[in-house]
Amino acid sequence: MKFNTYRLSEVITLEDARREPLSAEQRAARKGIYPYYGAQGVVDYLDDYTFVGDKLLVAEDGENLRSNKQPIANWATGKFRVNNHAHVLCGSPFCNLRYLCYLLNEMNLSAYITGSTQPKLSQKSLLNIEISLPSRNLQDKIVSFIQPIDNKVTCLTRTNGHLLELIKTEFARRFENEDTATCGLGEVANIWNKTVKPTNIPGTLWEHYSIPAFDAEQYPSYELGDTIKSNKYEVVSNSILVSKLNPSTRRLWIPQLIDEKSAICSTEFMEYVPNNPKEYSFYCSALLQDRFFSYLAGHVTGSTGSRQRVHPSDTLAYEVPNPDASEILNYCNYADPLIKQLRNSSIERQKLTQLRAVLLPKLMSGEIDASKVELPTPPTQTAPTNGRLSE
Repeated sequence: MKFNTYRLSEVITLEDARREPLSAEQRAARKGIYPYYGAQGVVDYLDDYTFVGDKLLVAEDGENLRSNKQPIANWATGKFRVNNHAHVLCGSPFCNLRYLCYLLNEMNLSAYITGSTQPKLSQKSLLNIEISLPSRNLQDKIVSFIQPIDNKVTCLTRTNGHLLELIKTEFARRFENEDTATCGLGEVANIWNKTVKPTNIPGTLWEHYSIPAFDAEQYPSYELGDTIKSNKYEVVSNSILVSKLNPSTRRLWIPQLIDEKSAICSTEFMEYVPNNPKEYSFYCSALLQDRFFSYLAGHVTGSTGSRQRVHPSDTLAYEVPNPDASEILNYCNYADPLIKQLRNSSIERQKLTQLRAVLLPKLMSGEIDASKVELPTPPTQTAPTNGRLSE
């Protein structure tokens, strides 16, 4: 597989001049349907747009440039705006933009990043990045191989978002009103905090629910005991994990529990376990509500955002809906299948993500011969018949 080396300036055009920084006050007066992108994705929706089509957005600044917890290059399509925290790239006959997106997210760009307190990738540094590209035909074939996996992962991520919203909304409709009786959270659930020291069992592969894993993909990492230096909590079935760290950042995790015997979580999580396992989805839904996270935010200790925490025992006084058992059962009959689907979707998404992580470097390096990948032939469309489009 033959590669040619280019500076980024030789294979893309930059459209940064059309970016527009807008303050929160300005955006509040211009709410609409068009995405407004920042360094790591959509930050708002506005009433008009400045870009149309497919663009590659590369973060210009932010901590993520050094930590790489999230991709620094992201895809944008349709009609949208971009603020001044992301560079806007267009492709050329030499460069498939999606291939470039994959490539930049695989590369170590630390040599091009400046700033000690606030990392920055300037326009000059961006355009000087050296990249190695195969032929445009091979780029297209690699993209055709990987893009369906990306599309499926995106679909599963959106599905989980919709499932959570359905659960949250239906619970609020039924129970978040003045007519519903309430009780303290501590009357219907307890906080599980059995400590585990993974280094005592070094050969065990632990299913590790950590804050970084939640922030990255909301899927546990798998680590050997001798690599986990600090104590953790045992994760049990029917548990609900809620971060006590900086509760203004909402972190509620419904564990997948591939192997309950070796599941652990960060001690920054509060692990709630309902007294009645059959009512699990009811209390999951109760803790998903905005009201619960507002309660957490009102009970933090610590003066700075990075050190603010809520004390677990304080949360047990939170008033949760407490309807008749028959109403709880009726709701669980609705929510249980959604929780099950959410877990299954998370597992499938992670399997696809791992498959992509294995395949992409091998395709881009030539270890897997992309020239043998057959590009799909677009379907031939005929004239509409009876209002339908035939293929």
